[in-house]
Amino acid sequence: MNKKAENNHSTSTRREFLKKAGTSFLVVSFGGLLWRAIDQGVFSTGKGPAYELWSPEESSHLTDSLALVHDAVLASNPHNSQPWIFKASETSIELFADKTRNLGSMDPLLREMHMGLGCAVENMVLSAQEKGYFPKVEYFPDPLDLDYIAKVELNPGTKKSSILHQAIPHRHTHRGPYDKERTVSTEILGKLKELCEDEPNVQLTWLSTSEEKQKTSKLVIAATESIIVDEEMSHDSNIWYRGNWEELQKYRDGLTLDAQGGPAWVRAAGKMLPNVSHESANQFWLKSTRQTHVPTAAAFGLLTIKELTDHESQLRAGRIWQRIHLQGANDGLGLHPLNQPMEMRDREIQLGSKTHNFKKKLTELSRHSTGEAIFLFRIGYPLSPSYPSPRRELKDVII
Repeated sequence: MNKKAENNHSTSTRREFLKKAGTSFLVVSFGGLLWRAIDQGVFSTGKGPAYELWSPEESSHLTDSLALVHDAVLASNPHNSQPWIFKASETSIELFADKTRNLGSMDPLLREMHMGLGCAVENMVLSAQEKGYFPKVEYFPDPLDLDYIAKVELNPGTKKSSILHQAIPHRHTHRGPYDKERTVSTEILGKLKELCEDEPNVQLTWLSTSEEKQKTSKLVIAATESIIVDEEMSHDSNIWYRGNWEELQKYRDGLTLDAQGGPAWVRAAGKMLPNVSHESANQFWLKSTRQTHVPTAAAFGLLTIKELTDHESQLRAGRIWQRIHLQGANDGLGLHPLNQPMEMRDREIQLGSKTHNFKKKLTELSRHSTGEAIFLFRIGYPLSPSYPSPRRELKDVII
């Protein structure tokens, strides 16, 4: 072989090698990415053991009392902390607070914890009626044990089906964007307000005018900014984020990327990356609040009670919130708590501080209602589906 032929052969060989090596690199890289995608649950939204309780079939084989607990744990609750323990018998369900799951500096007055427990009570009542019981709720049966939240007695009655009960497995918090071109009619808002009629100490006020929405939006953003610069609050909030698929399936609680309601490609990319720092998570939350949560709200709802620290009123307000959320699910609405102003108000009460005076700002916001602001949420028609949050096994919440 002459010199020119040797050079041509050598060049051709190198080209073939590089071509094959490049192809192999792409295959290996794609294979690695595909494996990580599978490992991090990119293709498994709402699946796995942590989501089994959302399937209606899961309760079909349970006794009546356990079926009530099953429905109770699907209730709305703060940061998906699931702060409950149940004791079930054939004649009653007893509900206890698990204060090891309290949000710490994010909920120093236990306001959100008691509201979440009230949501669980509401689901139990609806489930009991569906099964033909006449449930009687007794709040704080033992005055000396404030962790003993409620007792639901299962008295014989007649079956009472409701669309609210049917919505239990379909109710999910929607944290994504809502349709800014679509308003929620006054008729629907009025229907949701009627759900409060049997709880005279709980009042629902709609903040739906441009002025009210603008004022509410500014307050929510300001409170979010205040939370993320408070190191203790930031920590106590971020520890409930489950960014790792294995972690999510292990603990079966907390907030997930899928539950944030973003586009599918954003959620997929987020799962592929390592867990972000608390600072990055804070900035993502603030950006979402500014650009998605408050500007796309069709209206804001504000729940008030007469006495802020009255735990029974907090429980009753939680029952109202659960009803509103269930009815909203039936109406195709998205609902999303925005409790940052209340969390900052409670934090300032805890610290004896009036640095930002969120108590005064909330009083101004709720000037058309009576009592103290206890819960704030946004409502609208979502632009994408909502996804379930993980839930612990029944055996882990029953004593």
